[in-house]
Amino acid sequence: MRIVIVIVFGLLHLWALFQGVSNLIALPGFYAQSGLAAYTPWWLLVLGVLVPVAALVAAVLIGRRRMLSHRVALLVVSLATANAFVLSAGALAPILLAWQAG
Repeated sequence: MRIVIVIVFGLLHLWALFQGVSNLIALPGFYAQSGLAAYTPWWLLVLGVLVPVAALVAAVLIGRRRMLSHRVALLVVSLATANAFVLSAGALAPILLAWQAG
């Protein structure tokens, strides 16, 4: 039962990871076409890929040898954290662009 829950939450984390990878692939091309390639927020794009993976791994490691309800709560928090970061990174990119471009 525990492995099934981790697999289900792992699949849910894949959506946040997919969004991060798609931003990493698409956004630099968009900035290059706009003539703003020098302002690409690479650190934000890389974090968008790393945060969903790190959140899932941290929740699984912290949740070891805990009650099932605690493990599920940790996985829910990690999923919320990963999705919140990806969504806020998508909202932050245009703000960073405007700030860097002056």
